[in-house]
Amino acid sequence: MAADRKRVAGPESSVAPLVEYPIDYQSWTPFTEKRHDSHRQPEDLRPIYLKTGLISEANGSAYIELEKTKLTCGVYGPRPVKRAGQGFSDKGTLNCEIKFATFSCVKRRGTMRDAQEKELSQILSQGLTPAVRLELFPKSNVDIYITVLESDGWGSCIAAAFTVASVALAHAGIEMLDLVAGCSASYIPTSIPSSSTSESTSASSEGTGAGSITPQIFMDADLEEEKFQQGSIVLAYMPSLNQTTHVLQTGKAEGAIISQSVEHCVEACNKIFAVMNHALLESIDQK
Repeated sequence: MAADRKRVAGPESSVAPLVEYPIDYQSWTPFTEKRHDSHRQPEDLRPIYLKTGLISEANGSAYIELEKTKLTCGVYGPRPVKRAGQGFSDKGTLNCEIKFATFSCVKRRGTMRDAQEKELSQILSQGLTPAVRLELFPKSNVDIYITVLESDGWGSCIAAAFTVASVALAHAGIEMLDLVAGCSASYIPTSIPSSSTSESTSASSEGTGAGSITPQIFMDADLEEEKFQQGSIVLAYMPSLNQTTHVLQTGKAEGAIISQSVEHCVEACNKIFAVMNHALLESIDQK
C-alpha cells in the first residue's frame, strides 16, 4: 500500500510530557462540597461569549465560547434540493452536522465522522426542527454545520450546539417561531456513604433503582465534574413560547431530582436567551 505523502508521519514511539504540579496539588473530587471552579456555585453557569458573522461565506454564522467549550456554526440556505428522484415536498428539511476537530478533546478525534457525531447531529435536528418554519421553504434544504473547536463536557457541548445553531439560523434570516436555548445539568454525589447507612438503604435502593445518596445538581458541568456524575439532562427550550423542544436524560435519578433539574434548566435558558438577543442586536447595529 502506497504511503500518504501529503501527511506528515509522527514518530514511531513517543513519550508523554512531564507536567510538574505544585507540592500541595490535589485532584478535584465532588466530596469537598465545592465545584471544580471554586468561583462557581452549583446553580451558576459559565460566562458566555456569543458572536455572529464569523463565517463570511455562510448565509448566517455564530461563535459561542463557554470558557473551555468553543463551537462555531455556519448556516447555508435555504437552497433547492438537488437529489435525483426525490419528489416534491411541501416542507423543507433541516440538515444538521456536528464535527469535532481533531484537537478538540483530550483524546485525539478521528478525521472521519463517528457514531457519536452522527447521534449528536440527529439530536440537534430534533431539537431545532420544531422552532423553524419549514413550511415556508418547500422542496428546500437548510444546512447547519457545527465545528467543535474545544470540548469541556459532553452535556455542555450539546447545550452550546443548540444555542449557537439557533442564533446562526436567526442571523441567516430563517423565519423561526422562537430562539432555542440549550442548558445542561448533572447529578453529582457530594458525600461518601458510610458503611452503616449503606446496608440499611440497600433494600430500598434496589426497589427504587436510586442510590443511597441524594445527588446535588450541578448546572453546566465541565469535564472533570462529569467524571463523577450519576446522570445528566440536556434541555432545549423556547423561552418566549415557554415550550420545550427536546429533553435528553441519561443515567438514573429520582423523579424529584429530575423535576428540580428541569426547573433549573428553564431558569438558565431564560438567562441565556438574553445573551442570544444581545448578540443578534449587535449584528443588526453592525449592518
